[in-house]
Amino acid sequence: MKVKVARRTVQLLAFSLLFLPLVWPANWMWFGTYLSSQAVGMALTDPLAAIEVMLAGKMIWWPLIGSMIPLLIATLLLGRVFCSWICPLNTVFEFVAMIRAPRARWTSNGWMPYRILALFFLAALLTSLPLFTILSPIGILSRTIAFGVGIELLIVVALIALEWLYDRKAWCRNLCPVGALYGLLGKWRLVTIGIDRSNCCSCHKCLNACTMQVDVGSHRSLNQLTCTNCGDCVDACAAKAVYFTWKNKQKGGAVQREFVDGITR
Repeated sequence: MKVKVARRTVQLLAFSLLFLPLVWPANWMWFGTYLSSQAVGMALTDPLAAIEVMLAGKMIWWPLIGSMIPLLIATLLLGRVFCSWICPLNTVFEFVAMIRAPRARWTSNGWMPYRILALFFLAALLTSLPLFTILSPIGILSRTIAFGVGIELLIVVALIALEWLYDRKAWCRNLCPVGALYGLLGKWRLVTIGIDRSNCCSCHKCLNACTMQVDVGSHRSLNQLTCTNCGDCVDACAAKAVYFTWKNKQKGGAVQREFVDGITR
């Protein structure tokens, strides 16, 4: 089975959870949003939201830290998979792209999302308000499903327009502080993408398949931080040279790091 089939299944199941309290208010499986929820009786809080709230309140709240732990463990094991397998905003981007393919500009990933993340943390400390949590597109999408359409949905519409008019995954790659935090937490993840150098034919299909514009197999910091372990590069490789692997386990000798350097970006 292709990785994308499994990922689409998980994405749809994750997205459908947002509707579960509407059709089954008394359900015991899920209640809440992807910022804060109860899943099978377990409290879950988005790490960025939790940190912002604690910075805004200038206090350490141990129950809030405890609700972050399951997501932190998943990220340390699997990396930035929330972005590609769970995030409802990314799911919207990918399904909208099936209607009209967004523009694809080959630009280098940068440090802007990490600067934005730092600015929101500083703003929470100075203003005593969790500003990004209030403005979060994920939160807006969740509230729209729960309470109906409001003017704040224009932010999500604007992000879709940004993707169509400027670049695919423009928000995810260039601006999103949630992805930046998951990237930092998952930099040393145990499950990563490997390349079998002995089978790689340098066809660049894996690079072209990557909507996050990661140089597949590279150990450069930005590539490690940006990769979401979505598996699109695995599906794209006809030679089966790209695969999921435990970190530091590599077939065919050393990692073939920058085999795409000859491409004009």
